[in-house]
Amino acid sequence: MSVPDLKTIQSLAEVPDGALPINPGSIEVTPEGVLGIAKPPRPCKLTFMADGLPFNVAVRHEGPEEGGPEDGGGSICQIWADVGHVPYTAQAPERRRALLAVLRGIEGLPHVRFIVQGGQKIILFSEIRLEHHASPEDLFHQTTLVLQEARPFLRLLGEYL
Repeated sequence: MSVPDLKTIQSLAEVPDGALPINPGSIEVTPEGVLGIAKPPRPCKLTFMADGLPFNVAVRHEGPEEGGPEDGGGSICQIWADVGHVPYTAQAPERRRALLAVLRGIEGLPHVRFIVQGGQKIILFSEIRLEHHASPEDLFHQTTLVLQEARPFLRLLGEYL
C-alpha cells in the first residue's frame, strides 16, 4: 500500500471557500491520477512605481455566477494610479484652467481613462475583462499597454501639477 505524499494530504485538507457542500467541480484528478480539491485562482494585488507614480494592479477572477464565461474562467484586471490634484481656483486659477483643458482633451484612448474624482483628485484608470483566468503574461501585456498609452499624457499633465 502506498502512502500519499504530504503535499497531497495538505491539498485535500484545505477546503476552499464555497467548497462545502461538495459539488461536481469541487474535486479534480491531476494528470498523475491523484485526487485533489479544485481551487479557483486567488485574487491578487500588486503595486509598482513608474514615472514617479505608484501604480496599483488588481486581478479578480469570476465564474458564471458573477457574469464570467460559462466555463468559469474569466478575470477582471484593473490598473490605476493617483496622478495628482487639480489646484483650487483660489490657489492657481491659470494652472487649474490649463490642467482641466488638457484633461478634457484626453478622451477616447483605448486602454486608459483619466478621471477627476471629487473635482480634485486625478486618477489614471484601466480595466480589461478576459475570457480566461489571467496569466502573468496577460497582466504584463496590459500593464505595458497602459504605460505606453498614458506616458505622453502623464508628461503633459506633469507640467501643470
